[in-house]
Amino acid sequence: MKRHYLLCIFLLPLFYFCLPSQAASKDFGFGGGPAGGTFMYFANGISKLAEKYGMKITAFPTKGSVDNIRLLQNNQANFAIAYASDIDLARKGLLKGDSTKYDKISGAGVLYTGKIHIIIKKNSGITSLKDLRGKKVAVGEAGTGAASSAEKILSHMGIWQNVSRYYIGYRKAESAFKSGMVDAVWVFAGIPNSSVSEMLSDNKATLLSIQKDIKTVLAVSPNYRAVKIPKGTYGNRYSIDTIEADAVLLTNVYTSEKDVSRMMDIIYNPSSIRYMSTQHPAAVEIHLDPDMEKMMVPPHPGAIRFWREKRIAQ
Repeated sequence: MKRHYLLCIFLLPLFYFCLPSQAASKDFGFGGGPAGGTFMYFANGISKLAEKYGMKITAFPTKGSVDNIRLLQNNQANFAIAYASDIDLARKGLLKGDSTKYDKISGAGVLYTGKIHIIIKKNSGITSLKDLRGKKVAVGEAGTGAASSAEKILSHMGIWQNVSRYYIGYRKAESAFKSGMVDAVWVFAGIPNSSVSEMLSDNKATLLSIQKDIKTVLAVSPNYRAVKIPKGTYGNRYSIDTIEADAVLLTNVYTSEKDVSRMMDIIYNPSSIRYMSTQHPAAVEIHLDPDMEKMMVPPHPGAIRFWREKRIAQ
């Protein structure tokens, strides 16, 4: 009897050692975005990448930037992507029709820059944003970075109420644009974007340069920067003037320092960046530099830990 008792004492630690660890059993939710958008490409890519490192991350579609901020605030996701311009407004309680101050979200790092694309017909007569007055425009689903940016910019220009808005995703916008149901499509995404490519494929459409409106648009948000979509990105013969904003990897206060640091270690390394660039070309913009001021939100303790250790290691 004593021998069996001693054997149990010896084997018990081994039994617990062989059980899957609690960390390994965790399933982290990653809020992506609508089909056809860069957020979803990144979310799926990060999910696949994490699997290679033994971290289970489930990417799921969402409405986009503003929706992702709300999901994180309510602990319905552990990680998500949002535009810095939306993050800034959310933390201040200035989102359209929403005075909530989103104080449960935290920054991890900058992923890439999203650029505004406005697709129009070549013979539309639209030469500036002001020409969208009286037009039918697909602005993205409610809760997306596209819809949020369209409302902010066109409201600032005083024409939002004079635009017929269609709150549809990029995939639906493709067919709506080609059938003539809408006159223009507003896309906020990393380049290149597959839906934009599809809408421009028949050579009857083009991208609107907002050169005439750049100064006005830049006044809308301190997070906007003037930029050009390079010549040849979509077969365009000339570069296109537009604006961009940073797409930020977010987490929340409910996700542990250890888990956030582990997640960042998976993403922010040269090998992972090369892999992510096979999922979407915008991933080449991922830099091994914290650039925390661009996030417009305090960094998570796990992010601080990661970047501090990375600097020490370098």
